Amino acid sequence: METSNIQTVVTNAQQLKQTQGGYNFTSGTTMTGTLIQQGGAPKAGWTIQGTASSGTGTMWNSYGGQVVMAPVASNGFNNGFSVTTQKVPQADCISIATQLGSGGAFSAISINSTDYSDGLVSAEDAGKACTADTGMTGNNTLVFTHNG
Repeated sequence: METSNIQTVVTNAQQLKQTQGGYNFTSGTTMTGTLIQQGGAPKAGWTIQGTASSGTGTMWNSYGGQVVMAPVASNGFNNGFSVTTQKVPQADCISIATQLGSGGAFSAISINSTDYSDGLVSAEDAGKACTADTGMTGNNTLVFTHNG
């Protein structure tokens, strides 16, 4: 479900560019809030905290980690964005990174600050970068960068 939810927010975030001529947001907080306000958050598995219609709501994944959409600048223009998801358990970290890191949909992927600048992540790579859980709590942060 996490993989499809990430794909959903990526697809819906692309609509923000069409309505603004770029991802013209001052921060991840405002981009995430606007995505939620426009109904772009997944309907199942993730939680919205705050008032969705306010433009200041926040998204939380099924593991209790925050999910943030943020504009990414290239040559002084916000022509891309990133999706950061936190508290991902090790097994799911490997699965999500491998699934989303095999199709070329992302220009870059980061697992716990280990960068894959080509956006491709093998199962071996993910197994090395994703860290063990602490009890029942995942410790992994994944960042998916999409240009365009």
